[in-house]
Amino acid sequence: MNCYFDTGLLLKLYTDEPESGAVQAFAIETAQPIPFLALHQAECASALHLKAFRGECSIAQANRALADIHEDLRAGVLYALTPDWVAVWRQCTELAQSHAAVIGCRTLDALHVACALELGFRHFVSSDARQSSLAKRVGMSVHCPT
Repeated sequence: MNCYFDTGLLLKLYTDEPESGAVQAFAIETAQPIPFLALHQAECASALHLKAFRGECSIAQANRALADIHEDLRAGVLYALTPDWVAVWRQCTELAQSHAAVIGCRTLDALHVACALELGFRHFVSSDARQSSLAKRVGMSVHCPT
């Protein structure tokens, strides 16, 4: 089962949070490399440094997590994908127009689902209710390991 992970769950593989063990077990169970987009990279850098800003970790810990991500890219645990960003943004806009008023999804929710769709993923991994709802509405199988 090849899955698209939203950034929130992807980060749990690199941080010590209550749900980290469940996400790690799910990733091991799927036995597949995890796709990693420039979107994930930007969100990971931002989220990890926001954790440092809030005092949840040190800057050194945030940078170590980012280094671990890069090591996993080199090792093949994660693999880099580059979608057709023009098509992704078009799909994101269509998803927002079709679903935001009904389920309250935000741009970033629609952007992740659009990325998954444009890259041909059928399985979406998220604990975010709006992202999960949107993914289900467009026919994706949603998995929440937490």
